Amino acid sequence: MAGGNYGGNSIPTTPILGSTLVTGKNTTYKDWACTTILGTAGSSVFLYEGQSITLDADTQVELLIYPPRLTSQTDCIFLCYECSCNSTMTGTTAPSSFYSGTTDEFIRPAIFQPTIIGGGGLNS
Repeated sequence: MAGGNYGGNSIPTTPILGSTLVTGKNTTYKDWACTTILGTAGSSVFLYEGQSITLDADTQVELLIYPPRLTSQTDCIFLCYECSCNSTMTGTTAPSSFYSGTTDEFIRPAIFQPTIIGGGGLNS
């Protein structure tokens, strides 16, 4: 499978049948991207931006494609992810124990203090 993070919600990818992807390419999957295409039959074919690509059974190609540019497919599975950047951000972005929300420069938390490197502390 395609390795690495392509941005958005690219880890993990979601397997989508080619027929489902082509049907929803301008609606459900318009903001998605796909990183891997799997051949499931003796002659799996997909047409992307005017280029016809044929895959043997049980083979794959790693290629970043966008569903709205997919014209047709036969017997393919696409590994895709939602990448509209409209999903909720998760995780810790600014720990409340370090950030009080104050703008007072004398009470500013240490996490946002400037760090002077070199020059014996004389550069500011």
